[in-house]
Amino acid sequence: MADAEALRVQVRLTADLHPELFVALASLRPRGRADRLRQLALLGLSAHRCADPGHNGSAQATDPAEAATDALPATPDPRRARLLGALTLDD
Repeated sequence: MADAEALRVQVRLTADLHPELFVALASLRPRGRADRLRQLALLGLSAHRCADPGHNGSAQATDPAEAATDALPATPDPRRARLLGALTLDD
């Protein structure tokens, strides 16, 4: 697996900004937290794909940024906006 492509992602969660995730992950060991976040990401990805009426299991020809904008609800959820606003990228 040394030759496989890999992404390293660091995530910071605080009880103030991410209360639901913080509570769900606080009691887990680091490996368990990473596994749980991967599971949650896969659930979100599959839900996003299921919500896309044009998705047929193959790659789409549209621009990913455009597709993400189209997938946003007309009335944003304040909790979702708070969570997304608190996300940062760490190298």
